[in-house]
Amino acid sequence: MNQRISKSIRHCCLVAVLCALNVAPNVAFAQATQKIAAIQRESRIVADVMASALRTELSNGIRVSSVSAEYLARQGVLISVKLNAPWLIVDNLGTHIEINGDLALEEIPSLVKDVLADLEIDVERHEPETLATLRVLREEQRALRTEQRTLRANLRQARRDLVQAKGQDKAPISKRIADLELGLQALEQQSETLTADIDRQYETLKDQRKGPDTSITPGVADPDINLIVAQAVCDYATTLNSLDPDDYVSVIVRRNDARQYLIFEMGDIRRCNKDSAGAAALLAKAIRYEG
Repeated sequence: MNQRISKSIRHCCLVAVLCALNVAPNVAFAQATQKIAAIQRESRIVADVMASALRTELSNGIRVSSVSAEYLARQGVLISVKLNAPWLIVDNLGTHIEINGDLALEEIPSLVKDVLADLEIDVERHEPETLATLRVLREEQRALRTEQRTLRANLRQARRDLVQAKGQDKAPISKRIADLELGLQALEQQSETLTADIDRQYETLKDQRKGPDTSITPGVADPDINLIVAQAVCDYATTLNSLDPDDYVSVIVRRNDARQYLIFEMGDIRRCNKDSAGAAALLAKAIRYEG
């Protein structure tokens, strides 16, 4: 009897030990999963607020295309900032624009050019006769597109009529469809020629903007981007509460074909606002290199 009781007690103890060993990893895994989810949530918030801050702080010669953030296990948070030069700058009154002469014409969306033409926004640094020619061409293009839309609507209606027609009624409708299709082809050829003329006018305008008066004072349109990024990290990366002090916040700044890497330690970020030197001190402690 005593041996049976002793065996039963040993069996219960063994089961308890095995249960404890099984529960511990599950608890640790659940905690790690919750922490990762919290960091990912905080990273998305930081990306959003940094995008707004950078768009405010950077000059109108630099456009913030995107800001994204992701968590890399055992490495910290990686923030990607993509910068581009804007293809146009609009003045405060919204009546003049300056097109970036360094951009290829095909980089400017045709739809946006159409919208600007419809709004009749003037282009700075132009020859009056060149701009007048461009406006005439744009008016012709708008009239041509109106005609194209009308023909397409008539063609859709004729095709619907053909489906519903019977017998001898189909012949004249088919003829009408063929005429409409020929008319559309002719308009498309005119549109291609007109678009080429407009593109040449834009090329002329772009060349006229490459004079000495288009130069920008150094440091105004091209500020110390690294310091501005460091300030944004100092102000907003402190919300990454789930990161440990020895974790890192890495920032990749992509501008044209160049990449700048800034790696900040989370402990330094949390001390940034307490430091009298602020973002400058944070940037001095960061690891920086180009890629």
